[in-house]
Amino acid sequence: MGEPMAVVTVLHPVAPLREVERRPVPAPEPVEPGERPLFQAGQVRVTPEHLTVGGRAWALRDVLQVETVRRTPKLWPWLLAVGLGAAVGLPLLSWLSVTVPAMQGAYEVGLVLASVGLFSSIAALLLVEDTHYLVLGLPGGARRVFGSRDAQLIARLAGTVRQARPRA
Repeated sequence: MGEPMAVVTVLHPVAPLREVERRPVPAPEPVEPGERPLFQAGQVRVTPEHLTVGGRAWALRDVLQVETVRRTPKLWPWLLAVGLGAAVGLPLLSWLSVTVPAMQGAYEVGLVLASVGLFSSIAALLLVEDTHYLVLGLPGGARRVFGSRDAQLIARLAGTVRQARPRA
């Protein structure tokens, strides 16, 4: 007999791309002599005087409160699709395959559609991620100014904005 086969797994380090690194980044605005960046990541920059995200800027003296908010996407449509596919679709397809030989083409199409729907719903459930937002309390009300799936980026940004804004 032959020797048993060995399975070798090679792990490569993977550095996840943050959302701010995936977006096209406009050229940074020139920094005034008194404004050195305290935080800069992609399109987000915090200086002692301003928070700039993309083309929008907010004066830190106007910021009353800094918060982070986490939003979880809705899972019920995907769970409903998986549940209906397993509870109704698969038994119906097995019934069609046994009882109605004239509907063989419909059975094959239904089998393909059910399997694609079931597996895509499971894949969507596995890939769901929370989105984190930086929320500024401004005189006109609270405003979400930046969102990312990277919780650490948002936490660092919020901490920098809290430290940089002037105390009342």
